[in-house]
Amino acid sequence: MINDQNPQSSRYSSQVVKPGNNLPANFPYFTPWLFVFTLIWLAAYWFAFPDPLGLAASNWPLIIVGVAGAFIGNVTAIGGGIVFIPALMLVYNVDPVSALKLAFVTQAVGMTSGASGWLRRGEVPLSLLKWTVPALIIGAAVSTFLIHPQPMLIKGLFGPIAFIAGLLMLITLERKGGRSVLPANALIPVMLISFLGGLITGWVAIGEGEIIAAFCMLAYGLDANRAIGLGVVLLSINSVLLAFIHAFYFGGVPWEPAAFTMLGVLWGGRLGPFLAQWISMRATKKVFAVIALLDGLVIMLQASYVMFFR
Repeated sequence: MINDQNPQSSRYSSQVVKPGNNLPANFPYFTPWLFVFTLIWLAAYWFAFPDPLGLAASNWPLIIVGVAGAFIGNVTAIGGGIVFIPALMLVYNVDPVSALKLAFVTQAVGMTSGASGWLRRGEVPLSLLKWTVPALIIGAAVSTFLIHPQPMLIKGLFGPIAFIAGLLMLITLERKGGRSVLPANALIPVMLISFLGGLITGWVAIGEGEIIAAFCMLAYGLDANRAIGLGVVLLSINSVLLAFIHAFYFGGVPWEPAAFTMLGVLWGGRLGPFLAQWISMRATKKVFAVIALLDGLVIMLQASYVMFFR
């Protein structure tokens, strides 16, 4: 077995988690650092932009987009890009590459906020990180430096990936899983899936979290919460890496809208692990699966229209 050495989750290695069980409802939403980072954001925003009040008047709805994206991303591990990219491209007419860059810097905040929640709940198989993280870094490097994300590549892949992610959510609805750890023969397949997820995420900002979570649940029966926790942490690491690359190496991040989505995900990131203690995850994931399917269909139709009629 692939053992988890995290002392917080030692009980998982000695007993089988019953399907559908969550940890006791003791995970707090509000923390001091949440307010501290909000104050830091306010100070940075006020001094970074020449007309902060005017900018806020036209971009404040993106805060709601950020909250929604972070909530969906941290409940399902699919990533907030499932909301950010379609919203930016279809509503704000942002080009696909800029929308992708915004998704990276926003997810770096939102998924990290959510990952801290899943880690605090003790529902992340930490022993898997030393195998999956290097694989996702290699995948992300290939799709970032060797095969650069281009507008048609983003549009062409985002729709099918979003659609597949929606299908995976529906398929895994009934798969609660009973394993707290993975068998030893899962190591290489999990590494390969993590590489594939990193590759896809570098092109469309989603993929790493959902694909690894679904694979661990479907192939090996890993407990659903632990699979999602792993997916959220991996997507968080992937998003931080890609955010740094695009912000400090490639450039071109649309910081004005990103400022508002980042504030939204700061507050929305912890909603996933927090509300997982109280609400029906099955009903919630079903709604999000439909959103992912519709996102995928809309982007595929738009890409097809551009390809054949323009």
